[in-house]
Amino acid sequence: MPMTDKILFDYLRELVSDGIEPKDREAEIWATYGQEVAIFVLDSVGFSRTTESSGIVHFLSKMMQMRERVMPVFDAFKPIHLRLAADNIFAAFSSPDDAISAAVQVQAALKSSGIMLNQDEPYQACIGIGFGKLLFSQTLEGYFGDEMNLASKLGEDVAKGGEILITTRAWNCAQNQDASRVHQRQMEIAGMSINYFALDAP
Repeated sequence: MPMTDKILFDYLRELVSDGIEPKDREAEIWATYGQEVAIFVLDSVGFSRTTESSGIVHFLSKMMQMRERVMPVFDAFKPIHLRLAADNIFAAFSSPDDAISAAVQVQAALKSSGIMLNQDEPYQACIGIGFGKLLFSQTLEGYFGDEMNLASKLGEDVAKGGEILITTRAWNCAQNQDASRVHQRQMEIAGMSINYFALDAP
């Protein structure tokens, strides 16, 4: 069994160096580095476009205001893991209910913030949420796994400004949410049809 104080990638590197195929140790790796968490992925709207039109300093000042506005939400919900990366925020929560409730409050905070990218466009964010057992790398990369991939796809590529999109597994595992607030949608990924849920905006 790998040592629990070793970073995932260090352990994988050791296995490869020893001529061992990591996939042959997959059960041990999941037992040591796997965590069941709800993943929250926030992506800001208009980063490239606003930087091109108004400059990077302008966008960074708006992004700083966004962070100041939403960080009290994360302080209240106390995520297991939180990472800021450029105009993205990645967080892991112990339950999908916490992730969904935090997302609702983040969107509400942004909607009422008055932060404007330009004279006509408010600062908006897209949020994707997933839930499942993921591998935690103990490095800046954070979590890896199917629900991480889906939450990132929903939050960064599929959602529009102000939307909260939730994987089917995350929604089905939530216990304290109002089903009348969501609408099922579908997307195509690599030839596969994936169902997910869109939560009504706060």
